[in-house]
Amino acid sequence: MNKKGDIQSIIIAIVIVFIGVIIVIIFSKGLLEMVDELQSEPEFANNTNAMTALNVVEDNTIYWFDFAIFFILISLILGLIISSLFIDTHPALAIIFFIVLIIAVFLAGQFSNIYAEITQDSEIAATAEQFTKTNLIMGEHFPVIIFVVGIIVILILYGKSKRGGLGSQPV
Repeated sequence: MNKKGDIQSIIIAIVIVFIGVIIVIIFSKGLLEMVDELQSEPEFANNTNAMTALNVVEDNTIYWFDFAIFFILISLILGLIISSLFIDTHPALAIIFFIVLIIAVFLAGQFSNIYAEITQDSEIAATAEQFTKTNLIMGEHFPVIIFVVGIIVILILYGKSKRGGLGSQPV
């Protein structure tokens, strides 16, 4: 196999989660505003089935999108851990991977701060505060989550036995 390591995937996961969170919050804000506009239209206001459907959308949008972000994060974390089980790495790269982990934690902290600034905007704040799981993840815990996942990945990459490695080949 020609794989060089898995730690850089943490940075990709950070970017995916951050972009996903921002898109979901902005989309939710727009969707809820659209539902409010539709509910005030006479064509929908006079139709009980349409109003019921709009109320269901309004009531469940935040919950399902919040759950989706949580599921995406858990899926990416499990993918990183499982893929690190199948990658053979040389112990000399451990220092490089640890440096990349420090960069990833710093990046996660920056994205956490950017998220806080975006969600404090008066236009988005009311919608963003309803995302309980996302706020918990993207708040001050995001760098900690990334650090713990990174340490687990590093331990898996370098803690497994090296079957068939350089020291086990006959001379």
